[in-house]
Amino acid sequence: MDATGIVLGAITILAIIVGPIAALWVQRKLDEGRDERNRKMWVFKTLMSNRAVRTSPAYVQALNLIDVEFTANSDKEKAVRDAWKELMDLYKDFNVTPNAADKSTELNAVLLAAMGKALGYSFDKVYLKKGAYYPEFLGNVELEQHALRRALLDLFAGKRRIPVGVFEEKFPEIKVPKIETTELPAQEEQKKLGR
Repeated sequence: MDATGIVLGAITILAIIVGPIAALWVQRKLDEGRDERNRKMWVFKTLMSNRAVRTSPAYVQALNLIDVEFTANSDKEKAVRDAWKELMDLYKDFNVTPNAADKSTELNAVLLAAMGKALGYSFDKVYLKKGAYYPEFLGNVELEQHALRRALLDLFAGKRRIPVGVFEEKFPEIKVPKIETTELPAQEEQKKLGR
């Protein structure tokens, strides 16, 4: 066998061994990239779908995953992390910040715009602030549930009492008519015999 045959044989054996391994490695990298994008998309979709109710547990959970999922060193993902840091800073000082609700709406729109841009979407801030659908009925239900919860907590803490009213209603006396019974002849005989 000449040198060319030996080299071709070695290349063939190497291709047989390395080819499938390389294919598996490429497939794994593709799967990891797809999983990473899907996790980022879950965070983005959760924030978008709950942007009208920013106190929902799903919304808060998605916010807390931003630092875990948007970790690339790209300018787009850095913009997402920076927007999140600014919004989180406002949330931490919410009660002492003037116009905190308006500022949080603005910063939330900035965050969602940056996140959308990092994922290939283009939303303007006006849409992100006012484009969510949240029926008035759901808002009323949420307020009522909060009021009930607060009232129960106050009751259990002894800050509130249950008002009790006593009503007296007199019912007319029920007269039961007396029913006359007639005795059967056999019963009459037994009475006569003393039984």
